[in-house]
Amino acid sequence: MREDQHADGESAVAGSGSPVAGADPLRGEKPKESPVDGHEQAGGVAAGAGARLTVVGGRKTQQQGRSELPADLDRRVALAPVSWLWTKLNRWQQDQVVKTAKVELAQLRQVLEWAGQAPSVLAARLTSRLEETGGEALIARPYGWITHRGLVRRPSCSDVRCDDGARLDTGADCDNCANVLHSRRAWRARITSTVAEEMPGLDEYERRRVVEARMREYAAVEAADYVYRREQAQAEQVRRAAARAEADARAAAERERADSEAAARRVLPCEECGRANSDGRCDACRYQRAAQELLAEAESLSAAAVDPADSEGIRRAVGDTREILGVLMGEARQRFLTAHVPSGTPGEQDTVRDVIAYAELEVLKEVVPQIRQSALRALAACQQATAEADRVYATERARRWDWPDASEADVIAAARQSAQQARARTAEHLLAVRLDQLSGQNPTRDAKATASDSRAQRLAEYAARALPGEVVEA
Repeated sequence: MREDQHADGESAVAGSGSPVAGADPLRGEKPKESPVDGHEQAGGVAAGAGARLTVVGGRKTQQQGRSELPADLDRRVALAPVSWLWTKLNRWQQDQVVKTAKVELAQLRQVLEWAGQAPSVLAARLTSRLEETGGEALIARPYGWITHRGLVRRPSCSDVRCDDGARLDTGADCDNCANVLHSRRAWRARITSTVAEEMPGLDEYERRRVVEARMREYAAVEAADYVYRREQAQAEQVRRAAARAEADARAAAERERADSEAAARRVLPCEECGRANSDGRCDACRYQRAAQELLAEAESLSAAAVDPADSEGIRRAVGDTREILGVLMGEARQRFLTAHVPSGTPGEQDTVRDVIAYAELEVLKEVVPQIRQSALRALAACQQATAEADRVYATERARRWDWPDASEADVIAAARQSAQQARARTAEHLLAVRLDQLSGQNPTRDAKATASDSRAQRLAEYAARALPGEVVEA
């Protein structure tokens, strides 16, 4: 009956309010809108409104990426030119981009003179690559472009500072690239001339084909040579690393042995006073030994200031020096004992002995240079030093009259200065000779040897030397 009804009656039948017709369609009829489907759609919209996980075309679930650049300031500055592409990446891709940027920043810091320029240099690289591409809108695969074209360095030669033919540290053109280009042009010129000589009857097309073939052969040979040299360099680097590791291990063993020997020496008693754990000699004995050497030096300096023929004067000078130094050392000792308050701790006696020995040594270190200066002043006033100063004064004054613009006062001042220098040199020479005689290091050097060091003998030795011009001619 329903099929026989007119089309105009369908509305009436449908609007009759039959619950069966509305709830259970006949002969495969489907309702225009299913309440279940509507519920699922509503629930799906409600659930997906705030979700971050999506399913697209039956593929695996992908997690949407972060909209903000990395929190690290260097990486944020470096990736700023591709901030729009950054929003097109998922979480995993963003993490890989961050790792790649971190590696490139580390390499740039090793190349640049100032490591702080690395983020700006990497950002400039991304900007230039975007300009080459034509903008971010023309990039179909953001992740591949950033990791394989935008961030990576494109060297035009073997120099680690080269990027697209420019120096990373200076920004100027790469000299090595210019050399490579010049070398390749020279190869082509040589190969072209060789082909022209060997095959003079070839036309332009055949000649170009032969030249290109030989260029490829030459490039293959150069590439093989480069691979060989790189392998050799890597082998040399491995050898150096092994040698460095061996040297480090040997140095560590030496340090360990030295530490063990030092630890063993620290427990040894003092050889002179027997104090335990003194490394073979305690501080007090070491200071006293150094003080004895300074005392002997002071006595020698006092004796050298006196005429060697005056034995009584030498004994008197040595005795006076020993007495004065003894008084000074006693005063230093008394000052410490007056200021020291006994605490009654174990080892206090050894500590007091060390401090007193150190105080006496410091007194000698301060007084001995003064004794040396006194000896030099005494020797500068002796007859030999005075005679040497007079001769130098007379010689210099006679020679300096040749100056065209020099006044008499200037000549006299210059001659006096030269005489004083000669007097000081003579005093130092006499002091060294007398100390040598007193120490007994060269007992054969007597008055005859001293006389050979006179001014006349030294002038003769100077006259026998060759002039610089004669040496050059020879």
